[in-house]
Amino acid sequence: MKYVGVEICKEEINSLAQYLEDYSIGHNNVTIDQRTKEFYRFISKQIIFFKFILKAYPKTYSIKVIISDFLSLILNDLKSETRYYYLNQRSVIENYMRMILKDEINSTHITKQSFLNLKQQNETELSEKEYNKIINEYKIACSFIHGGDFLRVHLVSNFEECLESKTKMSERQRKNQISQFMEMVNILNKLFLIHNNEEVDSSFHRNKVTLEYLMGKRYMEKFFRIK
Repeated sequence: MKYVGVEICKEEINSLAQYLEDYSIGHNNVTIDQRTKEFYRFISKQIIFFKFILKAYPKTYSIKVIISDFLSLILNDLKSETRYYYLNQRSVIENYMRMILKDEINSTHITKQSFLNLKQQNETELSEKEYNKIINEYKIACSFIHGGDFLRVHLVSNFEECLESKTKMSERQRKNQISQFMEMVNILNKLFLIHNNEEVDSSFHRNKVTLEYLMGKRYMEKFFRIK
């Protein structure tokens, strides 16, 4: 019986994967490559994980938003909506930070001080390399949202991009973007666990096999060390 939850999750993820494959073929006339499939499955697991947390704590607004953000990321990637993709990536980072820092100051706006607080509160758990990864991904997202190279392009091209919601990015850049994002989310998941251990425990009460399927063995090792 303990594996029933895992099978339900697998079925849900496989159904979404097939739906996305059909969508890509129907709308983009291309099949989804293996790396992108792994990315979508990774995001799907994050969504299901937070749906478990939301079920136990239905009034947690940041969890509702982050579920929406993750779903939107898949759509943005499928439709090559780079700017919207980074808008949702930034929102993912900010909502993780709200759930990690847990204070009134950061409940509305994430600032430079918020990141400094993140570093100070997790000195023993967050390496300099991991901290820089979060900062860098946040800066990249902000750069795409607020301008960057976009500002140097001709106005007509700017307007055409806005109409199409697309920004040119090579496939190599996109694959690198996916890898960096997944690494960053794993770091944020670790910090979320440290600061929300009881919530995770109660959300997956008698269902730790499903938790391991969704988050991985390293996550579970951390979970049991804290618990």
